[in-house]
Amino acid sequence: MKQIYLLSADENTAKVEEEEKTKFLRAVLEYMNIPISEFWTTDDPLTVDQRIKLRSILSSYNVSVIDDLSGEMQIYVEKDLVGNWHKPYYKLKTDLRQIDPRKKYYLEMETDFWTIFEDENKNE
Repeated sequence: MKQIYLLSADENTAKVEEEEKTKFLRAVLEYMNIPISEFWTTDDPLTVDQRIKLRSILSSYNVSVIDDLSGEMQIYVEKDLVGNWHKPYYKLKTDLRQIDPRKKYYLEMETDFWTIFEDENKNE
């Protein structure tokens, strides 16, 4: 599934990218009915204690999350891939209607991700 986000030129793209990736992970885990709601209540980045709890819960459900340095993320249950987040693409866009040169340019962030649950919903 692809989604497009419009970001102002001065917005922190790394922060927005990390927030969207975190939302993706949380959505997949909630869809799998993994009990994360008691300690993961907001979309804010997880604290160290929350990450420790999450790792403990994920290991008890045989879930592995591989978040590599290139921006990709894969979610496995045992050895089966159930979710995949690809590094977003960015395009610099121009809004010629804007008079203020600081508002004239903006970024278009295109995310691409896949979950096994999307395929199940198509088959139903």
